[in-house]
Amino acid sequence: MKYFWILLIVFLTACTTTATNTSASPADLSTAPVILTDAASSTDAAQAESQPAITESSPTSGQETGELYFFTLPRQAGQSIQLARVSASCVTRVDECPPVQTVNVPFPFNFTLTALSWSPDGKFAAFSYSDNPNGTPTKMWLFDASTEIWTALAEFPYIDPPFWSPDGAWIAFRVQDGMGGEDVYVVHRDGAELKSVAANLPIEGRPYIMDGWYTENIIMRPALPGNEGMIYLVRASDGFVRPMFETLLTKSIFVTAPDSSMLAYDDYDYQSQNHILRIVEPNGANPLELAKFTGGSLYPIVWSPDSSKLAFVYQSFAAGQPSADVFVVNRDGTGIIQVYKGVTVGRVLFSPNGKYLIVEETTSATGGHLVVIDLSTLENRILEAPGLTLDTNWYAPSWRR
Repeated sequence: MKYFWILLIVFLTACTTTATNTSASPADLSTAPVILTDAASSTDAAQAESQPAITESSPTSGQETGELYFFTLPRQAGQSIQLARVSASCVTRVDECPPVQTVNVPFPFNFTLTALSWSPDGKFAAFSYSDNPNGTPTKMWLFDASTEIWTALAEFPYIDPPFWSPDGAWIAFRVQDGMGGEDVYVVHRDGAELKSVAANLPIEGRPYIMDGWYTENIIMRPALPGNEGMIYLVRASDGFVRPMFETLLTKSIFVTAPDSSMLAYDDYDYQSQNHILRIVEPNGANPLELAKFTGGSLYPIVWSPDSSKLAFVYQSFAAGQPSADVFVVNRDGTGIIQVYKGVTVGRVLFSPNGKYLIVEETTSATGGHLVVIDLSTLENRILEAPGLTLDTNWYAPSWRR
């Protein structure tokens, strides 16, 4: 039973913000047909039924590079969780896939796990985890992929999953003291300039949630109901705070496109219980509707590396049965297509050149696995590698570029 509870905790942790953002009635959780915006003509809609969402700017050639990291949990009693990695060739060519490798870690995995957060250059990963049997304090670890050396950069009672700045200069992370207090810190990869940057945020908005980065700034929003109003940017270098834009959507996660041109979010209407996937300019202007569903939730939402399209998961619980449908859509609202239908999906990530999608299916018939989707053909298969068996649960994937 141990692996079941760990997987359940991992999935619930991934969906915590979604659960906070939605309050759909159990009586209205059926999927509505995807509604395209005016930008999607009837011709586009017809094509979407048979073609994947591909734009001319999307990479269409070249092999994938890098490695896929994830955690494995054997179902046999007495075996421990391991951090593993496979070559990118396992995603593109099964016949050229080398054996799975176990990554050395200087602490046991006993608590809730989140995916490694990789620096833009792929050389380092940030990872918040406690090496204390009590689960606190938490340390912010830096993993050097070339040497497999783990270095503790900071320590606090509790540390949320970290985010790298787009230029790789900073690691930002939110901390909690266990008594209702919270703060946001940044640090360089060498441990220099560890400092709080949240002191200038308005007191009335506390506590705050960190969504990630926009250029050299951290995106912050109020966490509690009733604190709607303003999204803030906090500059990492000096903690300077400025409003990003005013909105009633401070309970939505804002996901920044890699080129910083747009933000994506789940716009939830409490009256109609519609969830609308929208993108908006960084100043809050010109929102564009990409898809609409009734009930359930839209989480996670991820951008392709070239910012040309998005992948998202529509999670629902109709008739007492969970389901998770994965879609891909162009950023102009055209070419929407369902690429995977599952039960519970935790993470979704694009491969570096955008040709493949990795889906973390946590409740398949044979346990938790990683599904590889070829976006040019829509073929999907369970990730395979020598030494990786169906007797093992795999979860929390991340891609080292």
